[in-house]
Amino acid sequence: MKVPFRYHIRSLFYRKSTTILTLVAVGMTVAVLSIVLALQQGFELTLLTSARTDNIICMRDGATSEGESSMTRDLARKVAAIPEIEQKDGKPLAVAEMFAAINLDRVDRGSTNVSVRGTSDAALGIRDSVKVKEGAFFAPGKKELIVGRGLTERVKGCRIGGSISVGGEDWAVVGIIDSGGASFDSEIWGDVELLSAVFERSGYSVVHFRARPGVDVGAPAKMVKGRDCKETLVPATGLLGRLAGPDFKLKAMNERDYMEAQAGVLGGVLGGLARGLAIIMAIGAIFGCTNTLLSAVAGRTHEIGALLAIGFKPWQIRVGFLFEALVLGLVGGMLGILFALPVNGLATGTMNWKTFSEQAFAFRITGTVVMEAMILAAVVGVIGGLVPAWRASALKPTDAMRS
Repeated sequence: MKVPFRYHIRSLFYRKSTTILTLVAVGMTVAVLSIVLALQQGFELTLLTSARTDNIICMRDGATSEGESSMTRDLARKVAAIPEIEQKDGKPLAVAEMFAAINLDRVDRGSTNVSVRGTSDAALGIRDSVKVKEGAFFAPGKKELIVGRGLTERVKGCRIGGSISVGGEDWAVVGIIDSGGASFDSEIWGDVELLSAVFERSGYSVVHFRARPGVDVGAPAKMVKGRDCKETLVPATGLLGRLAGPDFKLKAMNERDYMEAQAGVLGGVLGGLARGLAIIMAIGAIFGCTNTLLSAVAGRTHEIGALLAIGFKPWQIRVGFLFEALVLGLVGGMLGILFALPVNGLATGTMNWKTFSEQAFAFRITGTVVMEAMILAAVVGVIGGLVPAWRASALKPTDAMRS
């Protein structure tokens, strides 16, 4: 005989109150997990959006972010002259930039650090996703700024016609850039030479460039753990290895690897927080599921005895109740996703712990979030159904029929 799946599905509708309470408990657990994971996904995708593996970032050896890096002008010119850089209109697709942070007032209350990038119009040739959405690009040699669209509603002065105090002087905001949700939406850009003077920088922070098609970019240096659990440094390879060599002595990474490293710390904290909260709430949901199915076993003892008497095996009863628990969990999981959906696309922001500056992003309920949420819901259901399933399958037909 087949496992009586239809019987178990129909029985869920006969216990409406306990079933609904269980679904809500599972749904709330899944909703909490989904919302915090959507926060994590939004933050990480903001950094990874438009990141390219053929865009190279050159920093000072030992630096972990653009804000920590510095290099001389001579070294920057030397990097920009290497033949591996792609050319456009006879000019290399490379730009030397200065990176800093300034403290600005929020629109609501308090203040925040905002990333300031000293650059030139060459930056638009390397960063395909960045477009001037409103206004115009800043004019070289003028105290003009363009701001990321993620700052327009979060930081005072970040609008066309507004002004931002840099080095004690007001700089006019002449444009708004849109990078399609990338991290540049949280930055302020201005002329690299003027900003370098304001921040008293004699050189640059980094050099960005686009590698020519066909160039072996290679992999950055990394620590690899051997069988003896000792870590060994594997040197960089390809173009990255050349830039790390004695001629340049730089730390070079492709743009995607760099952005993944920037997302790592806070992304890991948000992921850990999501899973920690989910585990705590899942314990309550498991007890709710167990209680619902134990009540079902108590109320359907006679029916279970009848199934056993007509030839169903104990394992079939056990599998049937586990299936019932799984259905409860999955339906509760879908309910939880629906609870969480209103936050999808909701704009927010936080401090990037790598750059210690404002990072605007939006909640993103992605396929990864849905998958993790439904796996949690299924696990909650199955674990909650273990005890009731074993109790139901352990009943003796004669005793069950007499009850």
